[in-house]
Amino acid sequence: MVRSASTLGVALGSLALVAACSGSSESSTTVAVVTTTTQPPTPRIDDGTLRIGALIPAGDTAVGAALTETAQDAVDAVNQAGGVLGNEVELIIGDEGGSADDAQQAIETLIDQDVDAIIGPTSSNNALGALDAAVGAGVVSCSPSASAIALDNFPDDGLFFRTIASDSLQAVAIAQQAELTGARRIAIVHIDDAYGRPYAQAVADEIGIAELTTIAVAVGDEDLSNDVTSVLTSEAPVIIVLGDGGFIAQFLTAVGERSAASITRVIVNDAGRSVEARPVIAELPDDLRERIVGLAPQIVLPVTDDDPDPAPFAAQVDDCVNLISLAAVQAQSDNPGVIATQMASVSAGGRPCTSFEECKIGLDERQINYNGPTGITDLGRNGDPDRAWFDRFVFDSDGADEPDDVDRVVVEFR
Repeated sequence: MVRSASTLGVALGSLALVAACSGSSESSTTVAVVTTTTQPPTPRIDDGTLRIGALIPAGDTAVGAALTETAQDAVDAVNQAGGVLGNEVELIIGDEGGSADDAQQAIETLIDQDVDAIIGPTSSNNALGALDAAVGAGVVSCSPSASAIALDNFPDDGLFFRTIASDSLQAVAIAQQAELTGARRIAIVHIDDAYGRPYAQAVADEIGIAELTTIAVAVGDEDLSNDVTSVLTSEAPVIIVLGDGGFIAQFLTAVGERSAASITRVIVNDAGRSVEARPVIAELPDDLRERIVGLAPQIVLPVTDDDPDPAPFAAQVDDCVNLISLAAVQAQSDNPGVIATQMASVSAGGRPCTSFEECKIGLDERQINYNGPTGITDLGRNGDPDRAWFDRFVFDSDGADEPDDVDRVVVEFR
């Protein structure tokens, strides 16, 4: 199945995985080009035991520990509710490493251990470079954090799913925020690479009646004065800046060096809140910094009494484990190809439920609609979320992001 659209890019830094060149960022604007040598999937044997492999970036000890604990807790909850097909689900942890080659090796090792499904890869670049191994083996994959647009059309034979919102959906969120300003002219500034070009096009496609000016900034360009001039000449009061944290910071610095009172709103993607952008944003003129707003997929749930310190991507990892497990229950099979046919089905269109235990009981009676910790888990036919929560953030005087007055919004393809 070819995935239709409407990295991690997620940066695995500390416990805040921030998305590809976007709010979460693997913070590089380099995005792999999809090439595939995928062969027809190897037939899988249904042995009655669901085995899930989890790719964890073990090199980052804080992130690795948090994601390992989250995956184990999710599998434990499934097993405490009776497991799948009368047997306990087995969890096997693999080290994703720091490159696509490392991730491919880890996937092949998990395949040798007879996993039926894989949680990951976490990184968009690793997913683009290593998914062939999983697809070729006929194994289901579910990434909680790889958001790149390039994965929308990955040739996955219907075996790859995501519980993180694609950057295609983030493009919708950004376009909606721009339209809410009422501006009749909007300028889109983006890094001119394999990440920035499709992202900018996706945002442009979602903007309705406004007159658009698109400015592509060459990779490595140190002098952005001409690009800022192009923005000011466009007379657009609203500008959208798309790139990794370094690029966003660089462009905003160039804007801050000019008299830019005509710009009333600056909208940035999720990488605007990355660690590398923070000190630069802190040095911007106050009146410019106060005009910046960002959009990012919600990767950390709100704090509650039950969970005072929620981990990044915990909800998305839970969703992957539960969707795979529920799909296997509904299919009455641990065959990956059969599980894949039920993933979207258990996520929409039936009776709402929020946990594996509750949903498993519901499957005995009727079709279910698994909603998970966020309350929204609707997979479309292409295996990606059709709608999701997005954080809206602004910046304080130290350059740190903080929730806006409207701290989060639901966004869906329109």
